[in-house]
Amino acid sequence: MRSLRTLIEDQEQKEVVHKKVDEKEELIQDVDISKEKIEKYKQYISHSELVFPELYLNKELYDLALKINDSFLLKLKSDQKITKESLEEVLPEYILSFKEARLLKREILDDIKNMIVNNIIGFGHISTIFNITKDGLNDVIINTKDYIDIIYKGKTVQTPFTFRSEEELRKIIDKMLAENNRKIDEAHPIISSKLNDGSRVEVQIPPIAANDGSCVTIRKFNEMPLLLEMLIDSGQMDYKMAYFLVKAAKGKCNIIVSGGTSSGKTTFLNAVTRFIDENEQLMVIEDTREMQPQMPCHSIRQYEARMANEEGKGAITLDFLLRSALRSSPRRIIVGECRGPEIVVMLNAMNTGHPGSMTTVHADNTKEALVRIENMYLEARPTANINFIRTQIVSAVDLIIQLVRFPDGTRKVITVSEIEKRIEDNGVVSLNNIFQFKRDTTDLKRTKGEFQVLSTPSRTIDQMNMFGVDIDKRVFDPKFEMPKSMLIEALEDDLPSVMCGWKDSFMDYFVKKDPQLFHKWPHFQKIKKIENG
Repeated sequence: MRSLRTLIEDQEQKEVVHKKVDEKEELIQDVDISKEKIEKYKQYISHSELVFPELYLNKELYDLALKINDSFLLKLKSDQKITKESLEEVLPEYILSFKEARLLKREILDDIKNMIVNNIIGFGHISTIFNITKDGLNDVIINTKDYIDIIYKGKTVQTPFTFRSEEELRKIIDKMLAENNRKIDEAHPIISSKLNDGSRVEVQIPPIAANDGSCVTIRKFNEMPLLLEMLIDSGQMDYKMAYFLVKAAKGKCNIIVSGGTSSGKTTFLNAVTRFIDENEQLMVIEDTREMQPQMPCHSIRQYEARMANEEGKGAITLDFLLRSALRSSPRRIIVGECRGPEIVVMLNAMNTGHPGSMTTVHADNTKEALVRIENMYLEARPTANINFIRTQIVSAVDLIIQLVRFPDGTRKVITVSEIEKRIEDNGVVSLNNIFQFKRDTTDLKRTKGEFQVLSTPSRTIDQMNMFGVDIDKRVFDPKFEMPKSMLIEALEDDLPSVMCGWKDSFMDYFVKKDPQLFHKWPHFQKIKKIENG
């Protein structure tokens, strides 16, 4: 079988002798960027690093691609074993059997081939989006067949992709759900699932989806870990805050991470788990598995809740899993997100021999996080006394960390608050803000500002000292200029290469993305020495 390059070159030689080409062919052949196409790029591209293929921005080209796609599907035998390799072998020649395609650029021909492959063995446009955005993709948001937006590097971007019909979208939905043996219909119009790569899928169909079509949200799973050093480089926190959080993780402080959707709560927890001693058994409990603890495999046990089946039976809740976990001798427990009765068991676990446990909640600031915890507790135990609940919180939780995703996609740790071991006169839990990010409001289009030290904690330092972790209290002096070497000293004993699932290629990827990595963080050179040694 001839290669794609050979086929294209042969066809180009044949077309040289043609003197006339009809107007339709001339329109398709002219794939240079025109004013009209530039306007389409402006409409669909709001991030300079993300460029969608020309195929999806030119209606004539896209219509041709659909024509070739539909023709190929009609001739495809259902009893054939279809693989990506077999498709890539036969498609180049088949595409060039259409005379309109013979003078198209190689990039366009490749895009047509990839579109057909994704439609047959992938998830259509969703697979195309995965391929284009790679590790920068956070979410895919499908709002009926007509609109597909994505969250790319923290920022919402409109895409040019659409489905031709609700039926086509539903076929893609069924294909995704089949990977986890799930089904959706009008009797069960809402479902949560996941793809084989770990991506989380949430689907709603009519009549629950009331805007004349199905809605899908995909939270993309990224195999590449985000390390604490990279969160620092991205401006999510400064050296002092990072140093304190490393010590808090090592010192077994009970932590609640608060933030909105896509604020980076799970990523933050992953980065912090790297500083948990590998001899401590960590148990991770989630609705849908998302976390990638940066610890050795022997130290981690991960559990995932299960929805009820079509008969309404077989459900395993977070609350049930958490109760089971407490009988399995864990040293620390992480619940991916508390949103219901599991908060009661979580607070009890923090209070009864599981220091260093962590969870996340949805709230806009640390004070609201406390209110959210109180409300969840009351929903689970309506007869509970509010003063008792607040006493439980004060006894169990050491720190609340607030994350925010700003409109420009930037993520920041905006507040680190210590829960003081006292109740204020008005009955509410007392908070001591240790660090904060103060935003510069002179330019609201860009997220700028400075991290500030507000106070010296007492409770968390006592907790650290109890477990043999020393912290340099100079970091709580606003005038102290913390040297980077001080942070590196706290980081270098916990290299990420020990984490479960670590690959040597990760470090090559990090260096390719940031050639100055070893200069910025010299302790990473130890990883290379270990790999080479």
